[in-house]
Formats: sequence, C-alpha cells, structure tokens
Amino acid sequence: MSYDELINIKYHLYHVFIIVTIIVLIISIFLLNIKVYNAFNTKGYIKNNKLVINIPIENSNIIINGKYLKIDNKKYNYEIENISEILLSNNINYQEVILNIENDFKENTIIDVTIYYDLEKVATKIKRIIYGG
Repeated sequence: MSYDELINIKYHLYHVFIIVTIIVLIISIFLLNIKVYNAFNTKGYIKNNKLVINIPIENSNIIINGKYLKIDNKKYNYEIENISEILLSNNINYQEVILNIENDFKENTIIDVTIYYDLEKVATKIKRIIYGG
C-alpha cells in the first residue's frame, strides 16, 4: 500500500458512530450499577474519649441509619451511646449525639466527621433526584 492510498482511505462514519455508541452504553450501564453511600458532613469534638456531634433534627435519622463514619480518611465503626432531647440554638433544632469510637484523639479536639448511610445504586439515586422524593 502506497502513501497516496493510505491518505485517500475513505472512512465510514456510521461504523465509528456505532462503535462509540456501544462503548458509551456499556460504560453507562456499568456506572449506573455501582452502589454508593450518601454522605453527611459535620463537625464534632472529643469529650471523655467519646465523639460528640450535633445533628439537625431534619437529619436525625442519618446517625441511626449510618453504616460508618470517616475522620481524616480513616474509617470508624461506631456505637450510639446517647441521643439528647431536642435542643435549640440560633433557631435551629438539633440533637447532641454521643458516639463510642476507637480513637486516639486528644480531649476537646474539634474534628471533621463524614457519616456514610443508605447504600444504593447510582441509577436509583438519579431516579430519586429526577422524580423527587
């Protein structure tokens, strides 16, 4: 095959379109079947070797349904020790939650906490966002 023949090769655009479409479908089907957690970010502090966090009332079920939490990219399992009565601060109702976790943090250390809850498929999550509820 000569250089001129290589330059003048006619591409069939519909073949490229079909291949790209099939690749996009396979990738999207794969991605929609991945399971992910919802995440809730908050701050907490260590008191008597226990983690204390304040959670707004509208998110109070998150801590009960939570699977694990992350602090500084380290995964911790937790056990709920106490959930307070409803408290009011700056016109926001919240509950103080005390969690038992295995930690080596200093007393009164303020830390960022991410709680992971509700494992579900990405497709279900997208459907819930689109249709509400």
